[in-house]
Amino acid sequence: PMPVIEHSGRLWRAMETAHGPILQWGKRYGAMMMSAPIEADLLKASSWTASNSLLYDSTYLNGNFTGWLEGNAVATPNGEVVNVLRVDDKTTLDEKAAIVRISADGKTTTFDSQTGFIPFPGGSKKFTIRYDATSKRYWTLANYIPNAMKKQHPQRNPAGFRNTLALMSSVDLKSWQPHEIILSHPDVEKHGFQYVDWLFEDDAIIFVCRTAYDDGAGWARNNHDANFLTFHRIADFRALSEKKL
Repeated sequence: PMPVIEHSGRLWRAMETAHGPILQWGKRYGAMMMSAPIEADLLKASSWTASNSLLYDSTYLNGNFTGWLEGNAVATPNGEVVNVLRVDDKTTLDEKAAIVRISADGKTTTFDSQTGFIPFPGGSKKFTIRYDATSKRYWTLANYIPNAMKKQHPQRNPAGFRNTLALMSSVDLKSWQPHEIILSHPDVEKHGFQYVDWLFEDDAIIFVCRTAYDDGAGWARNNHDANFLTFHRIADFRALSEKKL
């Protein structure tokens, strides 16, 4: 599940194609956007506008780019719709996301590889971004990698760290601040708090998490192949906006 937003009279939903140019995980995904007028019959294919798809480009990130996926449709502070995607780069623990721009009519996606990649803690795993008009901030829950974990596992694929979940926010979509560790376990192999989807509920954030944890019967197979689905609530989340990890 990824966010659907209403903006400028249309519904917007980021998608990925999965047909090349290299048919393997990551490299097969192309970033795109689908949109439809809010009054349209959403069960009719003709109601939907699909943008072009931006396919894998081996030159991105000095040749270290290995894919993008699970994009978020987000309206920027200046009213533009963008697609903020998870980025796979196995060469560094300094994670990042990508911001793909969408034309106002929803037909054209563009990306500047020199400016479009942004630092984003947890960006190599799935994350959901939503905007809160009260705090005037964008919020997310992401699989942050604490510095201590980076020192313990300097050669680990960043996408393999799923044992820490942090609350983060941004005022401009470009600079993200981790505020609070929400869930964590010291073991990186068989514990994970991942694929989180969430909503605002008054002064709280409520979320559901695919959780790999001790279960008394052998644990999860690994941190990805979870054995629980857990529900959580972060009370008074806006009060955390001044905290920094």
